[in-house]
Order: sequence, then C-alpha cells, then structure tokens
Amino acid sequence: MKIYEAINLGAKELQNICENPKLEAELLLAYCLGMDRINLIIKREDEVEEGELAKFLGLLNMRKSHIPYQYIVKKQHFMGLEFFVDENVLIPRPETEILVEEMLKRLERGNVILDIGTGSGAIAVSISKYFADCTVYAVDISKKAIEVAKYNAEKQGVLDRIFFIESDLFRNLPPNLKFDFIVSNPPYIKRNEIELLQEEVKKEPIVALDGGEDGLFFYKKIIKEAPFYMKSGGKIGFEIGYGQKEEITNFLEKDGFKDIEIIKDLADIDRVIIAKYKL
Repeated sequence: MKIYEAINLGAKELQNICENPKLEAELLLAYCLGMDRINLIIKREDEVEEGELAKFLGLLNMRKSHIPYQYIVKKQHFMGLEFFVDENVLIPRPETEILVEEMLKRLERGNVILDIGTGSGAIAVSISKYFADCTVYAVDISKKAIEVAKYNAEKQGVLDRIFFIESDLFRNLPPNLKFDFIVSNPPYIKRNEIELLQEEVKKEPIVALDGGEDGLFFYKKIIKEAPFYMKSGGKIGFEIGYGQKEEITNFLEKDGFKDIEIIKDLADIDRVIIAKYKL
C-alpha cells in the first residue's frame, strides 16, 4: 500500500471520530514512519512496509476507541515546547498558555513560584524555560504525574531550577516557605458534568478534571490556604472555567486579595484571573 492510500484509509476509519480525520491520519502515519508531515506528502507514492502498516492500523484502532491523539504519540506542544504526556496527566491546552504568558509579564528577578497541580509540568517547565531567574516549586497529588513532570523538566534542561514535591496542595511544602506567585490550573469541571464531556476528555485523569459538586472546590481551598504561604504583595493566578469569574472573584476578595484582573481568551471567554495579596 502506498502512503497516500494509507492516509485515505486512515481518514475513512476516523471519519466519525475526530474533527479532521485526514489530518490525524497523516499525523499518525508520519509518527509510524518516523517522518514529518511535509515528507509524508512529498513521498506520497512510496510504499508503506508491512510492519509499519500493521502499526498504523493498530494506532487507528486506539484512536477509534477515543484515546486522544496526544496519548497515542506521547507528546503535546505547549508554549513552543514539546512535552511528553501519557494517561497519568492532563493534556496541556492552548488556553493555559494565556496563564503562563500573563505570569511571565509579571515575574521579577529572584521570584519564588508555586505551581499547584503541575501534571505534565507544562506551567512550571515553561516558566523556568522562559524566565530563568526564578525558583519554581511544583506540587501534584499524583506520584506518576510528578514523574512525568520531572521527565519534561529534564528534557527541557530546567530540572535544576524546579523542586518537584508529591503533595496534596500545600501539605508537604517546606516550612516557612513564602511565595511571590502561586499559580494553578486546578480541576474545574462540575462532578455531574464529567459524563457529558467528549469521550477523549474522559480518557484523561479524573483527578485532573473533577472540581467537586460546583466545580469550585479547589479554588476555594487554594484561596483559603494561600495567604499562609504568600509574601505581602505576592500574586495568585488561576485558569478558570466558563461562568466561574464572579464566584472566584468573591472568594479572592473575601480572603484578602486585591487588584483583581481578568484576562479573556481568543473566544472572548474569561479564562485567567490574577490577584494580589496584601496583608
């Protein structure tokens, strides 16, 4: 079978599975053949070897069972960097780049940062990569997620600038440690809405999706405890879900946070909230 024939076959198999079946077929075949998409198109008349074709068909079957493409190829791009991802971590989303970009605008030399629920390490690693003169602590309740995050930090050459800690929020942090910036993209899906999510999303770790009955459990908990770990004038930043701005703003104001900023995403949805803590 020629490359273009394999692509057509793949696109047909994925027809009702994803938004762009031809693109995903091309990407999966390119992954199997160890080449990029451009070469795939240039060599479209080349024959696909039997073993490579069998591998491709196996990956198509995985994708047809709604396993996300990123879990199949074990990678996702974020902030211009390539991250390893597997079923132990949430797949980094483009929307979360807004949170990182807004943080980078506000960081100062020597800042100490805490990333809560680091997952793949996307936020912590990106900050360390693009703002070298800072120290980052990254926590996650999942030991396997911490292992993935450490791998990504090493891959990007920033492992020496990040302290990874297996911890339920603040619990296992060193005593008396105070932060200039606390950042988090916590689980914010309402528990009763998880079953309504796309099949692909439901393949991601439930612990990274479930925000409790109202989707706000982790915001309330983090905001309540954060003042004990913040320097005066320090900032806190969250990615937020649709329609959560008002309630999260109220939590912040109630617990001593001021100068609250809201940043919208490209779809004009409130996506990031940043506030300053003042004693």
